[in-house]
Amino acid sequence: MKRNNLSKRSVILLIIGLLMTSLTSVVGRYLLMPDFLKGFLNGLGLMLEVIALVGIRRSRRETGCFLSTKLHDI
Repeated sequence: MKRNNLSKRSVILLIIGLLMTSLTSVVGRYLLMPDFLKGFLNGLGLMLEVIALVGIRRSRRETGCFLSTKLHDI
């Protein structure tokens, strides 16, 4: 079994961001919400997802578990 060395904070932020972006559209379908509120909640959810992905990338870079984007001699 592969062990993930992800920080708990990054995983929590990612889950909250995903829930916020998905639930905003579902709740907006059944409840009357102004466009400003829908956009604000979607933007906030996306921001949390980006922060979580940056944190995951940093933790992987610190542990050395990342793929290099540079092409080595082929």
